[in-house]
Amino acid sequence: MISGNRPGRRLIFAGLAAVLLATAMPVMAAEPWGLEALFARFAEVGSSNARFVETREVSLLNAPMESSGTLTYRRPDFLEKRTLQPQAESLRLEGDQLTLTQADGASRTLSVSSVPEIQTYVESIRATLRGDVPAIMRFYEVVLEGTPQDWRMQLTPRAEEARATVQRIVIAGREAVIRRIEILQADGDRSVMTIQPDPA
Repeated sequence: MISGNRPGRRLIFAGLAAVLLATAMPVMAAEPWGLEALFARFAEVGSSNARFVETREVSLLNAPMESSGTLTYRRPDFLEKRTLQPQAESLRLEGDQLTLTQADGASRTLSVSSVPEIQTYVESIRATLRGDVPAIMRFYEVVLEGTPQDWRMQLTPRAEEARATVQRIVIAGREAVIRRIEILQADGDRSVMTIQPDPA
């Protein structure tokens, strides 16, 4: 099992954020623009694959860390971030089980429902991928700005336990394609992921 230490949780939160991956969708027809319209498009996605580049700024390090790899989503609850560079590792979420496998093959697993702040985070990711507006509103204060062709969604955790780890998440994209995810942690550390969907 993954221990409750803060560095370990930072890795989990950063990894989970990665699985909010992009999927190319048809151009949205003229309709009222808002969270429901955007999430209706996400709800149409059955599976998707993408490539990512992530940069993390950690206060304890002198220089940013960069990693890259692939992202996979399969409806309703399979998410995987597979890091290829600088070393191979994976973060897999399937049902209630979250598993981190390191380069040496060692793996650790936890039940997300046993850790409230992680559960809040996981359910919010799933709510986005499923297009579940009531669920995202339950876990986050949501501010959506822009247009279908260039939107920005800011998520602020409602739960005190989650706010102790993540201050806010900003997701930007075009239609139902996520292009960028920024995470600002409560301790000031920051990560930015750029995402390139694989062709359908």
